[in-house]
Amino acid sequence: MNPDAPPLALDGVRVLDFSRIWAGPHCTKLLADMGAEVIKVESARSWDPHRMIAGSGNLPNGEPGEEPWNRSGWFNTLHMSKHGITCEIRQPLGKTVLEELVAISDVVVENFRAGLLARRGLGYARLRQLRPDIIVLSMPAFGNSGPWKDFIQYGIGQEQLGGIAAMNGYEGEDAPVKSGVNFGDPISGAHAAGAILSALWRRRRAGKGAFIDVSQLESSISVVGEHMVGWQMDGRLPEKRGNRHPSMAPHGAYPCAGEDRWLTIAVASDDEWRRLCRAMDAPSLADDVRFSDMLARLRNQDALDDTISAWTSQRDVHDLAALLQRRRIAAAPVMTGEDIFDDPHYQQRELLELVDHPSAGAYFLPGAAWKMSETPGRVRSPAPMLGEHNQLVFGDLLGMSDEAIAHLDEQGITGSEPAY
Repeated sequence: MNPDAPPLALDGVRVLDFSRIWAGPHCTKLLADMGAEVIKVESARSWDPHRMIAGSGNLPNGEPGEEPWNRSGWFNTLHMSKHGITCEIRQPLGKTVLEELVAISDVVVENFRAGLLARRGLGYARLRQLRPDIIVLSMPAFGNSGPWKDFIQYGIGQEQLGGIAAMNGYEGEDAPVKSGVNFGDPISGAHAAGAILSALWRRRRAGKGAFIDVSQLESSISVVGEHMVGWQMDGRLPEKRGNRHPSMAPHGAYPCAGEDRWLTIAVASDDEWRRLCRAMDAPSLADDVRFSDMLARLRNQDALDDTISAWTSQRDVHDLAALLQRRRIAAAPVMTGEDIFDDPHYQQRELLELVDHPSAGAYFLPGAAWKMSETPGRVRSPAPMLGEHNQLVFGDLLGMSDEAIAHLDEQGITGSEPAY
């Protein structure tokens, strides 16, 4: 740690993190970015599945190495600035150790199936006995009540059940389409982090903890509220539009020179359309009866897209984006990972931070997604290797002796390698 570094917003807040996969870890990553001390709890028998995501694109140089469970790019991105321990809750001594950690923590986060932590003996009532003002956030897929509360689900199901996949796709195609990522996970993770901040503020004023019930599914539904309102008003379901927009035209992704290079353009007014026509060196298009106003352009989008594509397809995507932005037209290249890495705007804003992981090596990874003037977030450490901080947490925080810590390992309660 750098003693000269500026303070962080959540310095002094300790979070005990039982969550796995994406939604919960994204929540606690945001808290860690703000300076919270996050202790990620795993088991040598049941570690976070993201540790073993397969695929060459997720492993350094495509190689699993001797410790593949410590090299996952997805895991190492989600768990920077956190401590990591292993402790087997299903053994009485392991549960006792975890109870001691709860007693000195401010927040507990879990995203197991509803009621699982309670069945392990660490339900909210027990956690309150250990620390009366504890803040507990539970975020199973469907929440902790209702007829679906015991069901298991992942991000793709959230998009299907939340009505999101049903509206994705191109016109005339019936099959539902999921997004490129299961975005219900990071949305619910962000909601969870916000709820925890609210509970911390309330505890500061009232001295009371809270139980926070976050449904990952409801987080997904909350971002499509206009379609819920639309159904109530006129009984219409949202249409599949591909990249098109109900009130903007042109609005889409247009091919540019080179392999798989695309430019997005969004025109929100007739004045913007006239500026686009001048940028295309085709001012007469503004008076074409097919395109002369927004309603006409919405009626003739096939012809409109063909006309714009013929212009963009012979030109460099970055040159076109710069040209249209100078004309105050919303346009941007469709960026790849390589583009983001090389872009001077992201470099100047220090979007990516160099993180040197003891097993995976040194890589640039996304840092905090915001800039705070007085308490700037920063990556304080790489993601923990499995059980990396057992000695630190059990020894320094709980005051356990080296012999007692070694006993935990001998009994299979802790460990630094998977117990397959």
